[in-house]
Amino acid sequence: MADIDALKKKYFVQPDDTNPPSEPLPATFAGCRVTPLIDGGAYFADLAAQIAALGQGTPSENGNQFLYIAGWWLHLMGGRVNPSPGSSGASTGPSIGLENPFSLDGPGDPNHLVDLLKAKAAAGVDVRVLGWVSSSVMADYFVLTASIQNGAGSIRDVNVGTMAAIRELRKAPALADKACLNIISHSAGAVHTKMVLVGNGSGAIGYTGGLDLVGDRHGAQPHPPAQWHDVQAKVEGPAVQAMYDLYRSMWNEVKARKVRSFRYAEEKIASHLPSTPTAPARTLPTTPVGKHHVQSLRTVPRFNYTTFNILPENEKISFAPDGLFEVRSAWFNAILTAENYVYIEDQGFWSVEVMIWLNQALKARNDLKVILVTGITDPNDPHFPPYANVALFKGLLHDLNGQQRGRVRAFSRDLIVHTKSTIVDDHWAIIGSANAFRRSLYSDVEHAVGLLDEDDVLVQQYRTRLWSDHFGLLGPADQQKIADIDKALNVWDSTWGTPGSGVALPTALTPIPLPTTQTVLSSKDQDKYDRYADVDSREAWGGCLP
Repeated sequence: MADIDALKKKYFVQPDDTNPPSEPLPATFAGCRVTPLIDGGAYFADLAAQIAALGQGTPSENGNQFLYIAGWWLHLMGGRVNPSPGSSGASTGPSIGLENPFSLDGPGDPNHLVDLLKAKAAAGVDVRVLGWVSSSVMADYFVLTASIQNGAGSIRDVNVGTMAAIRELRKAPALADKACLNIISHSAGAVHTKMVLVGNGSGAIGYTGGLDLVGDRHGAQPHPPAQWHDVQAKVEGPAVQAMYDLYRSMWNEVKARKVRSFRYAEEKIASHLPSTPTAPARTLPTTPVGKHHVQSLRTVPRFNYTTFNILPENEKISFAPDGLFEVRSAWFNAILTAENYVYIEDQGFWSVEVMIWLNQALKARNDLKVILVTGITDPNDPHFPPYANVALFKGLLHDLNGQQRGRVRAFSRDLIVHTKSTIVDDHWAIIGSANAFRRSLYSDVEHAVGLLDEDDVLVQQYRTRLWSDHFGLLGPADQQKIADIDKALNVWDSTWGTPGSGVALPTALTPIPLPTTQTVLSSKDQDKYDRYADVDSREAWGGCLP
């Protein structure tokens, strides 16, 4: 039996770990059960089963049930996303899976989620949908600013897809005022959470991670683009309360704001309606369902603007007027306490700060290994190739000696790695929506869960399954070959750990050469990075001028 108190003291955020020290301690819960769902197929199938069980009882029974969705992108309607006027960064065409309305059952399946949501709402289930739309990016005159030439055109397309989903949902009487646009983001940030909450009347389940309700997220596709790889955490037990409270806080924040309207084709889509109901306070069951311990982690931005800004300035978020940086605190603490290895799987490695933490950890531990895994570029995002090279050298590698540098490996897999997850020492893991970007630490609204286990097997099992996916190990017997962490580390590098697993690194994983010299951004690219691509909300922002 593991000493859970010792694990919590070491890996979980403690009062003296927060930055600033006065920041509230993240909510911590025992008695939970967390299931990492690897790839969209596993997540969507699990979510579909939970939704299917809703709305099957009497009206009074159904009235105690709820289905709450908060998404960065809700591409529920299918069809080509039309490029916005003047948006040089707009997508050239849809990815596979975006042509058809989204279904949890797979691309092209006729069981469309938008119809399912309408049916559950008609049956009396409290269905609510929050889809993010940027108040600045979607401003009518936004195309006149420099931002549109700096990659924000693709964000307009994302927002247009979400507005189409909200517009369609509002056609159902039961959803007319319960499908809303989430307008609370920083002017250069996003509400990046990808959360779903399902309450069946007697309990609740929360999902959080990197997976949007978008057609190309299912996983293997029969045509390009490549397979999509991601992770969503299914959370059961007392920790769902914190997830529910975050959703409720966001919903009621939108409800309290002045209604904003955004242009969609030839009409205006209101952020919410005067009749939109507040989200009720609920006390969810606290009965233990497992032995997992969870910290519910949030990023909420500050709103610190320059004195002159022609783009819409958003208001402070009332439930966190000074911002919350709990994801940052948890990530920092776990990396700096690492002893054996740190594994980060992410779509990019832009944050100099995260790389500095790894640099410090490598210097503090003579045998610590660092593994970074990414993939090919997400076709829905602007491509910013210099940023990772800047962070890797400036933050991580610049002053390491040969022995320390030899304990860092980076790989790219031949698919879209969209995961936002870190694993430390087979003890602690984080799964959520926060990337290894500066904006995820300070500027986007994010949610993640930090995990420990009283039996200390959850994270080891998660790591085994995740690495087996990368190594092409399909069956339990093959996966068992890398259950031992020393043998597993040896697969990544033959000079690490202990040989004997019989597993070879597949050709699908290509080593990334680590930079040996500093990459210096041009003044234009640095401005683009600071004002648009990877904003720090603690700094005064004025991304409005040409």
